[in-house]
Amino acid sequence: MRGQVFLPSGDPVHEVIRLTLKGDDPRRDVEFIFTDGQGRFILQGLMPLRTYTLTIEGDGRRYATTTVTFIAQPRGYVPVNLLPLEAKEVPPRPGVVSVSRLKRVPDKEAAKLYREALEEIKRGKLASAEEKLRKAIKRDAEFVEAYNELAVLQMGKKAYAEAERWLRLALEKDPEALHPLLNLGICLNYLGRHRDALVPLRRVLEHNPTWVTAHVHLGIALLESDLLEEAEPHLVRGTQAEGLERALAHLYLGKLYVQTGQIPKAVEAWKVYLEMDPNSPNAERLRVLLAQLGYPQK
Repeated sequence: MRGQVFLPSGDPVHEVIRLTLKGDDPRRDVEFIFTDGQGRFILQGLMPLRTYTLTIEGDGRRYATTTVTFIAQPRGYVPVNLLPLEAKEVPPRPGVVSVSRLKRVPDKEAAKLYREALEEIKRGKLASAEEKLRKAIKRDAEFVEAYNELAVLQMGKKAYAEAERWLRLALEKDPEALHPLLNLGICLNYLGRHRDALVPLRRVLEHNPTWVTAHVHLGIALLESDLLEEAEPHLVRGTQAEGLERALAHLYLGKLYVQTGQIPKAVEAWKVYLEMDPNSPNAERLRVLLAQLGYPQK
């Protein structure tokens, strides 16, 4: 199947966009799909007549997080019309101008390397992608998106300290760049520095209070910082996310409810998690814990 991504104005996007693909078969992992420079994409390996969901995270500036559900059909076509941002999603910040809002045009060769790197990521050639991103940054030291993607690759290798370094370099160029801020918060959570993660994640939600992914990871940071009362509404909001982010929200909600003595609520949250991610490393531990609590799972 083929498809194309369109801006809220109806115009095709003129950049590479990442989509998350999730099917109704729990045995199939979440996949990441990348468009070409005109927003066009190809979906391969779909099972005919099965239901799939495509999600594009909002960029905090031009469009909101958008989800499209469709049934796979031979030679089918899937248009993705990005949702507009609500006015409240980007509250005015007097005296602050984000560099990202200026739509800075990177060096031409750096932009070419960046697009090639995204294609390499799509093909699973991560070492080549990393090399091209490093070259793009060398060509254009202000290329915030390249720093961010390079950090994401480091996070994929669990090199979180290195990822943090690249994200902080990106934020030196643009302190209000939302994707580096979000990824920095996630990275700091992985490093166990949950209180440090609170600052960038809260800043993301100041700019874009409806970004559900940020609610999930802020909820985790608050919970692990023993700020349980503040964590709960963020994790509850996170249950509206898609795919693995939604599963994470239920996982940590269960932990919060155990800590606050609300065992039936914890059981329900963990049941949802096990339905969504039954083969994860956490799943078997949860089954043992639920059995100990008197709620054995099949």
